[in-house]
Amino acid sequence: MTSHSAAVEFPVPPDMRGGFWQWDKMHAPRPLTPLSQDFMFDNVSSGFTAGMDELGCPLGFAMKTVNYYGYAAMYPLDPPGQDNPARRARYARTMSEVLPRMGELWEKEWLPSILPALKKARETNYASLSDSQLLATLEEQRKDVHNRYTVHGKINFVTISASMFADFYNEVFSPEDPTEPYAILQGFPTRSLDAGRGLWRLSRKIKQGAALRQVFEKSEPSQITAQLEKTPEGKEFLKDFRAYLDEFGWRSDAFDLSDATWREDPRIPLNTLQGYLRLGDEGDPEVRYQESIKVRERLLAAARSKLGKDPVRLARFNQLYEMARHYLPITENHNFYIDQIGNAVVRLPVTEAGRRLAGKGLLNGPDDIFMLHMNEVGECFNGKDQRSLASKRRAEIEKWSKVIPVPVIGEPPPHHDGPPDPLVGAFMKMFGLPVEPSRDPSVITGIGASAGVARGRARIVRSLAEGSKLQKGDIMVCEMTMPPWTPLFSTVSAVVADTGGVLSHCAIVSREYRMPCVVGTRVGTAVIKDGMMLTVDGSKGIVRIDARS
Repeated sequence: MTSHSAAVEFPVPPDMRGGFWQWDKMHAPRPLTPLSQDFMFDNVSSGFTAGMDELGCPLGFAMKTVNYYGYAAMYPLDPPGQDNPARRARYARTMSEVLPRMGELWEKEWLPSILPALKKARETNYASLSDSQLLATLEEQRKDVHNRYTVHGKINFVTISASMFADFYNEVFSPEDPTEPYAILQGFPTRSLDAGRGLWRLSRKIKQGAALRQVFEKSEPSQITAQLEKTPEGKEFLKDFRAYLDEFGWRSDAFDLSDATWREDPRIPLNTLQGYLRLGDEGDPEVRYQESIKVRERLLAAARSKLGKDPVRLARFNQLYEMARHYLPITENHNFYIDQIGNAVVRLPVTEAGRRLAGKGLLNGPDDIFMLHMNEVGECFNGKDQRSLASKRRAEIEKWSKVIPVPVIGEPPPHHDGPPDPLVGAFMKMFGLPVEPSRDPSVITGIGASAGVARGRARIVRSLAEGSKLQKGDIMVCEMTMPPWTPLFSTVSAVVADTGGVLSHCAIVSREYRMPCVVGTRVGTAVIKDGMMLTVDGSKGIVRIDARS
């Protein structure tokens, strides 16, 4: 993405000028295709709001696109000035009864409620459906996405638990590193950890087999599968690799449905395996995991020892920790089931529909279906030629991809005395609040999200496909990260991200890997260039450019 000049206009729809909207660069760093807007933003908005309303939150959540970029806002569910006793009662029950049971509710109620639809979506033979059945399936999947994001809207409340624990810890102990309490929430098993372990085991098989290693060291990722098919050991490895993809390959870079998953295009995991071959045992996710457990247990023991003579505070510490310890597993595992598998399965009927419409000459190619809204897909199945419209939209997306959108639309709501809504306060720690920019051109300021100092060469990584440029010890500079990015953390020495706060994915994984991390820089990928020497101070939230080449 390139910077825009002052002459570039960024028109805003009239219906968004009265609110306060922020560009959600964490989830939509690039323009979002129309079909993704319908499936994702519409259902994130309605689902989040339904889940939040069920638990009594007085706010709703909305996402809209402006020039194909995603913007998010929170708004009052009740008219201003009106008191809603029923909502207040639900919110009070959420704080006293739901937060302590969040881990149990996720495992025993919320996750089981979405698994049947995921199973059905994975197992359906879409090629056998008639056109009308396929269209009906797409509508059914839209409802399923809404249901999943309703669950997501409820599990968002676990961020309150993490925030409350961290605030209590910092107030009581005043640690030199304010991210210390989050290290006590690390070191728990997650599906992201399982995915990393599986990829690491595959890399060790390659490293132990001379023929396999030769293929991976001498072939481009796009050529590896064909080369492996030529030998018995290669075919045996491919069986293991495809089994891995069947379990963990339902993922892509971010949230656009037009992005092929790892199952469809395995070049990214194959490239990651190539990078893993350069690592010794220190890169093993299990090593990092065990280190996180040791740090967590050490800090826990120290905190409880200090509070040993204060039974009231010790009881409060234990109560808050019991709620907050579910934060990491729920955060990582919901992403696996809702944001990865849940979004990836939508591609199955969509790509089948795209193939049919392209075969009928109504689209230029199967991927043009992502350039249409759902009502336009229906019109296409009824015989309307949508080739011109899809081409027009594709050109518009290409145009806007070269423009950096305005960060906010509208004016922030007036400040009110008193603490913010608990969920809003937790979201602030997830997405991060703007920091004062540095006046020194060699210094970039952000939010210190994982302690420590590292010096290394910068590599700008805007997508997983660019992860191949990373060498051991490099500093990854990115717009954001999601769980599919986790394997890249094994290679680098520090991370600098444009977006996020102390509860963001990038921050969580950096602490798990015990490496410095600065998030919320806003300008990191714009100011830093490949090859620059950087010093990253994850405690102070400072990135210094030591050398520009």
